[in-house]
Amino acid sequence: MAKPLWLPQELIDTIVCELDTPCLIAFSRAAKTFVVPCQRRIFHTMILLSKESGSSNTYQHAWDLLSSAPHLAAYVRDLNAVWPIVLTDKRPFESVLRLLTNVRRFTISTNGQYTHWNGGENLTPAILAVISLPSLDRLHLLRIFGVPFSLICHAASSVRVLSLDPCPGIPAARSPPASTVPPPLEHLNVLSSRSTRHISQFVLMLSADGYLRNIRHLAITLGGDAYQEPEYVLASVSTTLRHLEINYPARHDNVRIPHLNLLQNLELSFYVGTSRALPQNLHLIVSNLPELTPILESFTFTIRMIPQMEETPWVPEGTWPVFDVGFIERGALPRLRNVTCCLHRIIDYFHGATDISYDRFIATMSDKLPGLIGTSMLKFTQRNSSYRVEDTLP
Repeated sequence: MAKPLWLPQELIDTIVCELDTPCLIAFSRAAKTFVVPCQRRIFHTMILLSKESGSSNTYQHAWDLLSSAPHLAAYVRDLNAVWPIVLTDKRPFESVLRLLTNVRRFTISTNGQYTHWNGGENLTPAILAVISLPSLDRLHLLRIFGVPFSLICHAASSVRVLSLDPCPGIPAARSPPASTVPPPLEHLNVLSSRSTRHISQFVLMLSADGYLRNIRHLAITLGGDAYQEPEYVLASVSTTLRHLEINYPARHDNVRIPHLNLLQNLELSFYVGTSRALPQNLHLIVSNLPELTPILESFTFTIRMIPQMEETPWVPEGTWPVFDVGFIERGALPRLRNVTCCLHRIIDYFHGATDISYDRFIATMSDKLPGLIGTSMLKFTQRNSSYRVEDTLP
């Protein structure tokens, strides 16, 4: 009788990582040695959709599967769910959530349009149970209005990464975290807000109540009233902040950031539409970077624009003084290693074989950064209309 084949676990895991889903299914049925590793890989990411989507990945199908094989629930590490609208979807969704014990990343979103939490109150306890799992590290709530503030506070006390879209409302009464231990929240993304004032109040409230005591990475999208700069909000987290992203909704002539002595990565994004002019006081911010962010390592500058059939030239504004030809010798930003200039087209339109809009963008930014030309520090990139911030969330 032949001896059973024995393979080291490391080799099995390596083999499994190279297999696609059909092969994983076949291997799990062909050899007992591969059953658990293959199932762990197959069910690592679970996507839940409504019955109307036409997909087989429905709430009901997931419930039928996990209820018949409960051990599979422990293999689900990344859960992506479309917010259920009808009762026939909500019940199996709630049941699935109750079975999960090991989720690390949890995303609830919609099929593109914004919806409201109203009608989902019965789901709140089950969602809170998932947020309370010791394994949960990242929570993304996207395109959903009216998320209960108590749920957001619970998440801010439980997860390391939290993304919200839009910025939630702020209740009159709230409860700061009871524990004296700093919450684990390190990375907060607020992808949209009805106003800059609103998002400023929200972030400031989280900071004042102690939820941001451990914050390292803050990404905010300002509202339409971007003339009210949340400079004081950024100052409230200046002692811990390492990475800052600010997304401006329109051409903005009053850009300000406070002293952020520990900041290592700065990303600024501006919408200019069909205009070809940068914010008027942007050169002041850039010139003051050595004072405001003395240990800066990476600076990313993104312009979101609408291409023109006949591209007009960019408004000439001269060199950013800090990045003139003497930048390297002065060592004003001694830790700076990467400066990235990105052109993001909101609408895809290209000018034949030559891309005049991108070429002119490169020329304009090169004029502003002569001290970086020819170095490995300077990079130019571009994005098309299919780019979505939510696809880049950790």
